Amino acid sequence: MSQISQLDKSAPRVRAMFSSIAGRYDLLNHLLSANQDKIWRRKAIRLLQPQVDENILDLCCGTGDFAAQCLSAQPACHLTGADFAIPMLQLAKEKNKSIPFLAADALQLPFPDQHFDAVMVAFGVRNFTDTKAGLQEIARVLRPGGRFLMLEFLRPESTFLKWGFGVFFRWILPVIGKLISGHNEAYSYLPTSVNEFFSENEIVPLLETCGLKMQICKNHSGGIATSVLCEKS
Repeated sequence: MSQISQLDKSAPRVRAMFSSIAGRYDLLNHLLSANQDKIWRRKAIRLLQPQVDENILDLCCGTGDFAAQCLSAQPACHLTGADFAIPMLQLAKEKNKSIPFLAADALQLPFPDQHFDAVMVAFGVRNFTDTKAGLQEIARVLRPGGRFLMLEFLRPESTFLKWGFGVFFRWILPVIGKLISGHNEAYSYLPTSVNEFFSENEIVPLLETCGLKMQICKNHSGGIATSVLCEKS
């Protein structure tokens, strides 16, 4: 398993960091991924296959793009968005007035046991202060047989991807991120968080120890992003 001790992922630090870049967050996501982030979200939602009347939580919802994609795929589901960065939530509410968004910490969710049919997280699990505790909390609020969808940047294992990530993260992302957002720390944090996160081979056993059995694992854009669909056992 990757070492995460060198990275400060405390809730106050992560909350402050994402709050400070909220206004430029969508622009940078689209720019830095060459708009591939939109395709990744759409393909991930296809794996989830949201159903009519399902109760779905978009955790670490950010500015609400993943929630909007889910609602577009299934307008008759009951969707809730949650994040602990208030400026992100404010933007999400402006863009998606039909979706209820609330402030919540992923490690202490304000929902009863077995409350949701599905929980989805796009690019947020990597930021959990305690990955295992966050996954266990997700499992707690899922009903038996419920689905968990994770769209994430997992630590690359192939030599080619490691080289590509290294070039992009060291020479391109920090420069563009700082230039547009005015915030250097956030776009230095991203590559470190990927390098110190789990690989695909490491995250699956962890999910299963939390009661989340993998059903589908799909790489996007050659493995840059990965969707993992699990079922609560």
